[in-house]
Amino acid sequence: MTLEKEDYMEPVCPLQRPAAPVRQVEVLGRIDLPAVIAECDRLFNANQPEQLGEHLRFYRNQARELRDRESELSILSELMGHYRMNYDPERGMAAIRDGIALINDLGIAGSVSCGTILINAATALQAFGQVEKALEYYSEAFRCYGENLPPEDLRFAGLLNNMAAAYTAAGDLSHAEAYYLKALKVLESSGNLMDTAVTFVNLAQLCYQADKSADEINGMLDKAMACFDSPQAVRDGYYAHTCKKCAPAFGFFDREADEQTLEQRAEQFYAGA
Repeated sequence: MTLEKEDYMEPVCPLQRPAAPVRQVEVLGRIDLPAVIAECDRLFNANQPEQLGEHLRFYRNQARELRDRESELSILSELMGHYRMNYDPERGMAAIRDGIALINDLGIAGSVSCGTILINAATALQAFGQVEKALEYYSEAFRCYGENLPPEDLRFAGLLNNMAAAYTAAGDLSHAEAYYLKALKVLESSGNLMDTAVTFVNLAQLCYQADKSADEINGMLDKAMACFDSPQAVRDGYYAHTCKKCAPAFGFFDREADEQTLEQRAEQFYAGA
């Protein structure tokens, strides 16, 4: 994959420029962040979004009381994704605002971790209908990654896919296709079958919007199903989540058998979780 500077060197930035001095505070204690995230994974795999939200909000408050700003920022990043998936714009926008403030307070603007948090913020903004603002955040995240990671790093694939979706929402289909194809190049050697499947489904939907042929659309969907059917695909919570996420697209393109297969696989996983 070739990354051009115009992919990420955008003049608009949601962070403080130049960076403000780091505001020092006395840390009273640390929460057990790995244990918090492990419980998040368990609740996500069990498809229990309400309990997951309560869990994250409880430990965000614990981190604030302990002045554990690094852990609070990590939890806020998780909350951005949670509020996006459960469409809660009010609390989602508050999490984004508080997260950006902590990035500035901690002086980590421009870092890889900053880029990852900005991606979560951008995907939430996009879900809440703020596509132009999302693209500003994606551009800054791309700058963070572009200055710190090699272009084959798998983290670029998620960013490229998300940027493509934002360009699609903005009606810029040519940019969207270019970013999806760049994402596939990153994913080619990664073995990340679920993200590859999502990318092919997204390309199928993009082909439809661009009035391309049914053969081209079905070709993309065939490649997506090959990912789901692969013996190397791990049937975990992310697999189930991706099945449910992609199933409606197959139904939209009159591939009801594939839609039902994906729905059943997700239900089977959640029933045994």
